[in-house]
Amino acid sequence: MIKKKSILFLVTEDWYFISHRIKLAIFLKKKGYIVHVCCKNTGEFKTITDEGVKCHDIEAKRKSLSTLQLFNEVITFCKCIKKVKPDIVHLISMRPAVVGLLTSLAFKKVKFFVTFTGLGFIFIRDDIKAKTLRFLIKFLFIIISKLKFFKVIVQNKDDYNFFIKKIYFKKNRISIIRGSGIDLKYYKKTNEPKGENIIVGYAGRMLEDKGVHWLIEGFKLAVKENKNLLLLLAGSLDKENPTTISKELFNEINTMKTVKYLGNIKDVRNIWNKSHIGVLLSKREGLPLSLMEAAAVGRPLIATDVPGCREIAINKYNAITLKAGDILSVKNAILKLASDKGLRNKLAKNSRKIVESDMEMKKIFKKYFLIYNN
Repeated sequence: MIKKKSILFLVTEDWYFISHRIKLAIFLKKKGYIVHVCCKNTGEFKTITDEGVKCHDIEAKRKSLSTLQLFNEVITFCKCIKKVKPDIVHLISMRPAVVGLLTSLAFKKVKFFVTFTGLGFIFIRDDIKAKTLRFLIKFLFIIISKLKFFKVIVQNKDDYNFFIKKIYFKKNRISIIRGSGIDLKYYKKTNEPKGENIIVGYAGRMLEDKGVHWLIEGFKLAVKENKNLLLLLAGSLDKENPTTISKELFNEINTMKTVKYLGNIKDVRNIWNKSHIGVLLSKREGLPLSLMEAAAVGRPLIATDVPGCREIAINKYNAITLKAGDILSVKNAILKLASDKGLRNKLAKNSRKIVESDMEMKKIFKKYFLIYNN
């Protein structure tokens, strides 16, 4: 009897695995893999185990810089690998990469893959803490580049060029795979909603790094010139992220008549089907799932011209792109799309085309399957 291959994912929390990787896990199960995930249990393990994926709890703390906390995570993950005995370990994002690197030194016969879903706030901010962490993370990348059993996956061209030019990665050790893929049968193209109001939609965590504060300021300026605007915000307050919006801004959002905060919603199609425009004003991304989903439904986009966003939001083709932090341009972009239905329809049609050509889920999963088995 042929032994089934097994794969172990390491992610920070269960909810992230559900939103970004659960469908890949289901695909791998159908291909004969035994799939495990090691992550923090925030109450969503049953959703994962119901799909036949085996869960292992790890007390991960994304914002903790404690050496003791990191050591505990490494020990827990070592125990998990010894128990599971995976053929492949796939680390998702920055902290799992650190934990996985330290763990990998004891498991050199296991294939390790790490997906960097963007380089995060460490590569955005310029305070002392960020600069120190940036130096340490670059050192981590250099170590990974020397380990033959480690392969890196990035989601956009900017990050790919960073690893090739700054870390001197060999091209056969790094791949671009565009995100987690979009299920086009699930995210069907729909016509924009009817009604007097033009609705702008945002789906994502309430973070400054996602540009929520810029969006609110730009939207307030736009509403002064067009009273028929409404902003829908869907997403959680991520208290473990250092760039979570302030309590003052969150309280202001909840008092604004032209803004509706929906909290964390299970089915994001609800927000995109109700919206005329999708927006993300992030400082940097890997490949933003929210813009991919909005594009798949057939919505014109407003996005910052930054790594990750520029992969899905192409200026004058399916989006209006702008410089990060340019609040006046945010206002102008909202007003322009709100006043021109013909432009919205043109950009919306092209949004769907981009996802169909390069970001469809099955195409993405086949790339993962090939890279795992190479």
